[in-house]
Amino acid sequence: MLDRTGWLPGVILIVIGATLFAIQWLHLDADVIVLVIGLVFAGAYAATRRYGLLIPAGILSGLGAGILLEDFGVTREPVVLGLGLGFLAIYGVDLATSRSPQRARWWPLIPGAILIAVAGAGGAFGDEGGRTIQQAWPVILIVIGAWLLVRGRVSV
Repeated sequence: MLDRTGWLPGVILIVIGATLFAIQWLHLDADVIVLVIGLVFAGAYAATRRYGLLIPAGILSGLGAGILLEDFGVTREPVVLGLGLGFLAIYGVDLATSRSPQRARWWPLIPGAILIAVAGAGGAFGDEGGRTIQQAWPVILIVIGAWLLVRGRVSV
């Protein structure tokens, strides 16, 4: 049987190398490389449907988009927001490509929601609100974890 994914590592290296060359040749900001690498992983995931490629695709694409937004002058936590949206994109793509919603992996919702809440607090409430959320979210995780442990043991 012919291995149709044997070309993938070579294509990834060529795209990354071509991007680095273009950054040097065209005097582009090197921050674009994070987004490009994420998009390379997204293309690899689209070609293979391997979940292990979707994770770096979402994280690096979201992070890269946030970095570019920050470079363009967007204020109030664009990098954190982009990273959070990248995690949510992992879930969304997995949900869209799964045969049933029950098969979608839900773990990216946790870091995605936390990062978006932190970015939102920084944007909505300024630096002080951002610090408050950053200090409070571990307590929120503890409460959710305790609820998950207790919910199966308490009959209503």
